[in-house]
Amino acid sequence: MENRELSCIIDLINEAYPDLAILDSLDVWLSAKFQPPIAFIQTQEVTERGNTLTSYKIISDAGIVLHHRKKKIGGQEVYEPISTEPLRQLFRRERYSYRGKTDGLFINIDNTTFRVRSDKKDRTEITFRFEYTIPIPRPQVEKINTFEIEEDWS
Repeated sequence: MENRELSCIIDLINEAYPDLAILDSLDVWLSAKFQPPIAFIQTQEVTERGNTLTSYKIISDAGIVLHHRKKKIGGQEVYEPISTEPLRQLFRRERYSYRGKTDGLFINIDNTTFRVRSDKKDRTEITFRFEYTIPIPRPQVEKINTFEIEEDWS
């Protein structure tokens, strides 16, 4: 499931920030071998439980880190913050729901969990919880197409 979640969040960031590069490799992110401005994203499944007889409800957390570009102003380097407004506007416009363009996964974002931390100069961290339902895979059952009827009316 995580690949579908990740592709959905990637689509979300691409829509909110069409010109921003996206990184989803934790190893590359931890090694800091990337060039800002960039968005690092990851998802983490929290829980999975039966929803109905035919579907599961998955609850996951999303983490997005917007890494700011450095700019020289008056001989000193300053970070140029990336606004969270495009993402907020997208959430409000879509009423905190979003359908991924890549594979059509439909997520509902819990707006009470939406957090923005901008206490670090070089980045802004955004976290939120979201949920979606997936169908329970049904086993393939061989259909019977021919019926043998015994006609013995004695």
